Amino acid sequence: MTAQRKGIIGGISIIVLIMLIGTFYDWQISQALINQNSLIGTIFQDFGLWPLALVIILSSMVVVNYELRISNQSTLIRLIAALGALTLGGWELWRGYLKTTLYYSLALKDNLDKHAPIAQANSDGGNLHLSWLGNFSIWIIIYLVIIGLSQIWLSQKSSYQMDYLLKVAIVATLACFLADNVNSAMKTYWGRWRPYELAGNSQHFTMWLFPNGADNHLSFPSGHTTAAAAIMLLPMFVDRSNIKLQKITFWISLAYCIIMWYTRIRVGAHFTTDATSGLWITWLIFFIVLSVTNMHLISKDSYSINLYK
Repeated sequence: MTAQRKGIIGGISIIVLIMLIGTFYDWQISQALINQNSLIGTIFQDFGLWPLALVIILSSMVVVNYELRISNQSTLIRLIAALGALTLGGWELWRGYLKTTLYYSLALKDNLDKHAPIAQANSDGGNLHLSWLGNFSIWIIIYLVIIGLSQIWLSQKSSYQMDYLLKVAIVATLACFLADNVNSAMKTYWGRWRPYELAGNSQHFTMWLFPNGADNHLSFPSGHTTAAAAIMLLPMFVDRSNIKLQKITFWISLAYCIIMWYTRIRVGAHFTTDATSGLWITWLIFFIVLSVTNMHLISKDSYSINLYK
């Protein structure tokens, strides 16, 4: 049995075990761990949603560079594709990250002013926001920095590497959109109350096995861990010749997912099964998409060789 297969089996076993424990002890674990004044929990809640948005934005930047530098299509088609990718990346930066993060940041300030728990922030129905100009200024500055840095990085890639990265961009974007939409649909359908919404009263607590239907409660599965799980796609963007860096990126990404998983339980935003399901559902979708497209998180430099031999 290969090390990769052993790792997959070991990971599945851990997830199944956690889900089994959480199924019967979700309430007890939450009550034992919840602390809405957790500093690390607040940091990851307020600023940690970037992985899923980053993967899509990075994929968009790949398309922009490919169309403007390498593509042999007509000028009109190249410009349309590049502008479309720029629009997608910009929209994802706002919708997938900044919109919620700015709300959480304002909620943090509001909590400090009111001497309330620092992690007390309900993004499901919050109405704190900056002015239109304030939102636009932050968005455009960050997006211009991302565009500049990504194009400097991509300009050093060969045409062979860009062919590979273009496939990565398409596959990664598809996988992220599928995971995000599945998560949103399940949240609405499950209608599970968040731990902090229950405020220590188990009257409305339900096991994750039994959906409540749409009732404006969105605890299952966790959106934060779904977004964090997308970071596991980043090793695919690393040069296939650099196996060591691919592995380092993989393990750092996995560590990020674990920290996010813990902090969502810690601040009372989710039960153990909510946070765990955000991870395993997303990873399962990624596994299916990558298997169908014959892509790998970590692999040797064989794509360009096979393509051009």
